[in-house]
Amino acid sequence: MTCTWEETRVARVNIPVKDYPDEGLSLEDIKPLIENIRLNATDMIIRADLTGMGLIGIERFKQIMVLVQEVIEYTKEDNLLRKIEIIGAGFIFRTLYKPISLALPKYFRDMIVFL
Repeated sequence: MTCTWEETRVARVNIPVKDYPDEGLSLEDIKPLIENIRLNATDMIIRADLTGMGLIGIERFKQIMVLVQEVIEYTKEDNLLRKIEIIGAGFIFRTLYKPISLALPKYFRDMIVFL
């Protein structure tokens, strides 16, 4: 997981799913990163890269989405997260995502963009 900064004080958090740990991460693991973003950013974009992931990527992606929901809840007073970009999602992933997305809260579902 890396964070890059745009000139407009937008923090872009990049998550390569293939490098995401099998045991996942907790909010406590990334709190220092989130606190830095809270202090220095006006907006945050999370980009999950599914490139090269097969079906194993679905389980990791599910863990990432749980973590993102925790980040949203933790930063809801700051209203930082603007968009969740998903790149490299294949046809099978997109097909599986459609029915699952109905279980997501609308505000969360509306932030997700497939690139």
